[in-house]
Amino acid sequence: MKRISAIFLTSLFLTACSSDSAETPDTNNGGVNEPPIDQGTSSYADNNPLNDVLLQGFWWDSFNDSKIGSQSFYQFLEDKIIDLSNAHIDGIWLPPVSEGEGMGYHPRRLFDFNSLHGSKTQLESLLGKMKSREMHGIADLVFNHRVGTSTWTDFTEPSWSCESIVIDDEGFTNPDAFGTKPCGPEDEGLGWGGARDLNHQSEEVQSGLKDYLQRLKSLGFDSWRYDFVKGFPAKYVGEYNASTSYYITIGEFWDGNLQEIKKWIDATASTTTSATTSASKAFDFALKYKLKEALIDQNFDRLKEGHSLASIGYGSKSITFLDNHDTGCINRGDCDNLYSNSLNHIKSGYAYLLTHPGIPMVWGYHYFFTDTSGGLQSEINDLIAIRKAAGITAESTVEVITTVNGSSGYYVASIDNKLLVKIGPGSYSAPSGWKAIKSQPGYTIWGK
Repeated sequence: MKRISAIFLTSLFLTACSSDSAETPDTNNGGVNEPPIDQGTSSYADNNPLNDVLLQGFWWDSFNDSKIGSQSFYQFLEDKIIDLSNAHIDGIWLPPVSEGEGMGYHPRRLFDFNSLHGSKTQLESLLGKMKSREMHGIADLVFNHRVGTSTWTDFTEPSWSCESIVIDDEGFTNPDAFGTKPCGPEDEGLGWGGARDLNHQSEEVQSGLKDYLQRLKSLGFDSWRYDFVKGFPAKYVGEYNASTSYYITIGEFWDGNLQEIKKWIDATASTTTSATTSASKAFDFALKYKLKEALIDQNFDRLKEGHSLASIGYGSKSITFLDNHDTGCINRGDCDNLYSNSLNHIKSGYAYLLTHPGIPMVWGYHYFFTDTSGGLQSEINDLIAIRKAAGITAESTVEVITTVNGSSGYYVASIDNKLLVKIGPGSYSAPSGWKAIKSQPGYTIWGK
């Protein structure tokens, strides 16, 4: 831990005095609308993803949301980089950058980096500013499917043959389809009805996607987030990861079954030739749903052993989160809406994520817009500062002290014996030697 960490943590303890309602200083520089004061590169930047806090920088239809004004989304986000660096955010997940439909999850011209989010030049400027702050750009890789340029199946930039599309895709089976008929083998994973499912057995597809990764690196990306990985076997994630260097790689294996997520992570450690490579990390959907049961259903027992990747020894592979562009009800109706009804639930959720193992990812909409007073952003900043100062990492150890269910319930755990955390509305008295650092209606954090 850097010396500044110890000094800052001591200052947090001093603000607590003897009151459980004490809070850390406001790190928001007086409000979200004031110009940021540039504090320089984060003192915690260390090029180790296990120490990181990440941000998903976008939400559904963020490219044309009136909240970003008349500028492009890339310009909107570039204007936030100093604030995010001040808050010790280490990496930002950006939306799909290739030209395509809407948000980019139906990519059309993979090698054209002018999209509805902004121009290629604006994207390079954003990534350059991030790099100057030692922040990492995470590219969204939509590798399961593509859409045609003028027909269902005519791929351009790059152009691929009929063998690039699996034969059981709608481009072959739907009588309304027009264009070249797919002629690849059957899909090896789940199908996606809105676009043409790719044949990853094809050398043409594999080579094209590896080329794509190199082009993304040339733009300034150094990290990967794989979309809809249930659509193709995990060995292809291993193959693509092995083809390039990267800082962090994450898969969206959307499943609440912890063992299924673990199984997918393990499978990414092999390539198509059965060579070994580093296993990917994954979003901890299991924890997301257990937090819902604890915070909203008030069943705090759900946060005992076996509820998260970290709890089964996979903290270094766990990306923890509350909501994202798919699950949050922002500009869309097909979402699970678990946390968006209560600001207190959101705050308590981040209090858990930002004090516990795994690599936490803050959702940009929560950070920028959920609380127009700026209170949630300031609170998240405080929680990040507490995490960084205490040296909590993806592999920190958790000792669950007690859980109580019900409307006056709570979960209490010690993290690395450095922080004592209560999540839940109930009253709990910390043992002697612990002093409150931060307290809100849904949580309290103590330090020694």
